[in-house]
Amino acid sequence: MAAFYGSVVYAGHMWVAIFVVVMQFAIYREVVSLGYVAARDGRIPMYRLLAYHYYATAVVLMYGKSVLAHFDDQGRAWMAAPVAQFCLKHVTFIGFCMYCLGFMGFVLSLKPGQYALQFSYFARTHVALILVVLQSNFMILNVKHGLFWFVMPSVLVIINDSAAYVFGRAFGRHSLTSLSPKKTWEGFIGGAALTMIVAFYLGGALAKIPFFACPKPEFTDCSWTCSLAACEAPAAVFQTITRQLPLPGLSPVSFTYAPVQLHAIALGAFASLIAPFGGLFASGVKRQFAVKDFGSLVPGHGGVTDRVDCQLLMAVFTYVYLINFVATVAPDVGKLLSLIGDLSLSEQKELISELVTLLIRRGVSPAGVTALVGKTAGAVGVEHALDAARVNAL
Repeated sequence: MAAFYGSVVYAGHMWVAIFVVVMQFAIYREVVSLGYVAARDGRIPMYRLLAYHYYATAVVLMYGKSVLAHFDDQGRAWMAAPVAQFCLKHVTFIGFCMYCLGFMGFVLSLKPGQYALQFSYFARTHVALILVVLQSNFMILNVKHGLFWFVMPSVLVIINDSAAYVFGRAFGRHSLTSLSPKKTWEGFIGGAALTMIVAFYLGGALAKIPFFACPKPEFTDCSWTCSLAACEAPAAVFQTITRQLPLPGLSPVSFTYAPVQLHAIALGAFASLIAPFGGLFASGVKRQFAVKDFGSLVPGHGGVTDRVDCQLLMAVFTYVYLINFVATVAPDVGKLLSLIGDLSLSEQKELISELVTLLIRRGVSPAGVTALVGKTAGAVGVEHALDAARVNAL
């Protein structure tokens, strides 16, 4: 398992994103399969078909735009076809039509005497889409900020789970919750303390490796692999700084660290104190359906969901933390940039034109807009030149 995880990360940003989508499908499949036996016994028509149709709809709405824009920016010949350009421009309309088709199919499949069961499956499918598809998408957004923000949170969850188990076996006396009797308060507290300590030092180690620190906002230059040379230089948060700690009556103590190590402690705190409740939530679901595991993909360890039940909530927190406390732009601007990155180059140019029009309409003079655009373009050009020099020096 560890070797496979390491191989995926080593393959680079794009393959990690593909891995997340594959994992997402596996989790969704396990979740919706929980009710398949009851649906089959009740002879509910199109149960699996509709569940997978809704998943396909969510994938089109979530990733359709970015995938088509990726191939369009790469200049693929087939993207010049009218059908491909229509799909690129109107992917949201296509996704909405797909949802309407599934909705009509569900209504037509309703059977007398099975309404309660069918509507419960309808609701469960939509909850699964939110908890699985939507949350896992934040993993991909984190990858675009740098593999550090994918590897660090996921590893911290694993470390906390292992540490809590060890401390619980050694010192556990008081049960944490009836949902999982083997989890104890001693394991919970001990695991949290160790995880935050490891987070600080692991964060410092990963910050020194450009492969992890390097952001990748888009995958335009990626084919089978993504070039590190084409990647932007690591942000300042990964650069080491020296601070002096004044001590009354004593000489100041100097210490060197990377700011990202402090952020790593925050990730470790969430991985220890909040993320485990994702696993407890999954335990409650399994109790409801009277199953030991969500699946049997990993012998002796259950399914994919059993392995990553804490990771989804952790990914959401990482993204929210990133745009609020790490990114250099305002949080709402950060959210918009994530969406703008999914646009094709031609659409991004169109967006700039519309933004210029909006600024003029709000009272900014044309000369002021020109000066702003020129200043920004000049600063970006200088920064890219510096980035290239830094990367080439690595």
